This record gives sequence, C-alpha cells and structure tokens, in this order.
Amino acid sequence: MSFILTLAVNDLARSDFFYRHILDFQVERFGVTAEAPEALIIRQNNVGIALRPASVLRQSHPAAFEHLGRSQFGAGVSLDFRVDNLKSIARNLQNHMIPTLYELEDQEHNRSEIWLYDPSGYLITLCQEHDE
Repeated sequence: MSFILTLAVNDLARSDFFYRHILDFQVERFGVTAEAPEALIIRQNNVGIALRPASVLRQSHPAAFEHLGRSQFGAGVSLDFRVDNLKSIARNLQNHMIPTLYELEDQEHNRSEIWLYDPSGYLITLCQEHDE
C-alpha cells in the first residue's frame, strides 16, 4: 500500500526552499499545466507528502476549505521525519535563523530530536536514532 498526504501551503516557493535547502529533503516538482498546477512532493518508501498551493486547492475543492479560516494550516498536524543528518539540519536552521521549539537529547531511547514549524505552520519533528 502507498500513501500520499496532501497539504495546503501558503507559499510554494518558500516551502520548496525550506524542505529542499534547509531540511535537505529530496523534493520533486510536478504538474505545470492548467489542469495540474505546480506542486511539490516529498517521498520516502511508500509514503508521499504533496504540498500544493492553498489557492489552487481552494478553487478545486471549495467545500473542503469552507471552515479553514477558523484556524491556521497545520493546527493539530504533526509531521514526524526520521533523518540521518540532524546536526547538518540544525546548522542550516541556525544559519537561516529559523526558530526551533525544542532540541532534545533522549538518552533513554538513544535519539535526538528537533521540533519546529514549517513556513505554513505545520509542526515538524525531526528525529535521528543513534547507534548503540
């Protein structure tokens, strides 16, 4: 089974820069036609996260966006990623002055975590497991 989660973003270019250059994720761009406006996708194994401009999604699916004005994108959503380069990502965050919520060293479970918000307000948890 494969799974794709589609998320609305405020600024596709800013999201692209954040995920591609700050978090160093593999990001694919697709769809540049009138029928399929541009979007981004982050894939890992059989899971994908599609990032699409909110304006495009609002036009395509107005009923789904009817009540979104009540809260910010990302309210109640947490995206957890396992990474192998957490120190490098931490340097990128610091160099670009992107605030983090937490930087945790979990000695009991032998891992490190960084919690932060992406440009559209989605909570991101980056976790690196350490070899024992």
